[in-house]
Amino acid sequence: MSEAAAIPEAIPEIPKEKRMVSQSYWSLVWWKFRKNRLAVIGAIILLIYYITCIFFAEFFAPYSKELESDYIEARPTYFQFRDDAGNFSLRPFVYGLEEKIDKATRSRRFDLDKTIKYPIYFFVKAQPYKLLGIIPTDVHFFGTGPENPDAKVFLAGTDKLGRDQFSRILFGGRISLFIGLFSVAVFLFIGVTLGAISGYYGGATDIIVMRITELLSAFPQEPLFLALGAAVPVSWPSTRVFFIVTILLALVQWGGLARQVRGLVLSGREEQYVLAAQSFGAGDRRIIFNHLIPATMSHVIVIATLKIPNMILLETALSFLGLGLVPPTVSWGTLLQNANTVRSISFAPWYLFVVPFILFSILAYNMLGDGLRDAMDPYSK
Repeated sequence: MSEAAAIPEAIPEIPKEKRMVSQSYWSLVWWKFRKNRLAVIGAIILLIYYITCIFFAEFFAPYSKELESDYIEARPTYFQFRDDAGNFSLRPFVYGLEEKIDKATRSRRFDLDKTIKYPIYFFVKAQPYKLLGIIPTDVHFFGTGPENPDAKVFLAGTDKLGRDQFSRILFGGRISLFIGLFSVAVFLFIGVTLGAISGYYGGATDIIVMRITELLSAFPQEPLFLALGAAVPVSWPSTRVFFIVTILLALVQWGGLARQVRGLVLSGREEQYVLAAQSFGAGDRRIIFNHLIPATMSHVIVIATLKIPNMILLETALSFLGLGLVPPTVSWGTLLQNANTVRSISFAPWYLFVVPFILFSILAYNMLGDGLRDAMDPYSK
């Protein structure tokens, strides 16, 4: 063989744009999730909700949730940039409120006094509070400024005690959104753990867990929630009621998730990686929590995302009926109690301003859940 024939030809370099780059499963999931615009919009809406309500409610709320005023059931005062005379202002303003007595209906109402304009300032000093619960400050996102101490801005009107509805909606969102997260965390812990144990061990353990899930599913959920909510003593403090409500929401609904995880574990326990772990002497606890449960996470994440809005709606319904959280605790459900009569809706329709906040949070979670469900299977068309 000649020396020239023994030297292999140089392999041509592949252009960078044509190289195949291997990607991990989660990078593929993120790539497909970003292509779903509705899911991204839902994620952005929820991010705004949680940043505004849970972390910075005191900053974005112009007043405290319990601050009362003389403006009883006052109408909303919106930001405006142009007055009735057509004058445009770069700085937003609100009109003043004038109290009037309707002798025909023997009721008091507040009309806009368009002769008075209060400019709106941003990052103003008002009631002191603790940012994130630890940093003392008195800076609020917007307000009428210290030069108008008697001025008020009510973006969503006031309630029967003259409290600002917009501020209470933000504080109520903190409770309702946190209940959704906390109850789903308990729901996931119970459902995933018992489902994995049931699917892995089988036998008597599987029979007991599955019979419990069938017993829970045999009860109609709405009457069961009403009965459990009515069983909570009215003398309990609001914090205890809060935790009891979240735990009850989770305890009643974990059965469906446990059955799904059980099915996934039944098929996963015969996989090669599980058999390899057993051959190396790994215990049952390590196999369940380090191998089988992580393998179900893609399915569990989707279920959790779709379950949170359900928990929020359940808490809202129970609190609206007076069987969940009760005043002085502020949640979206307790705020809806103000709109439980025809009189309230007729004379103070701004009590319903909390409804769009609830609907947008539910819609955002559904869009996010649908996007995650598609993204978790990145190889599907």
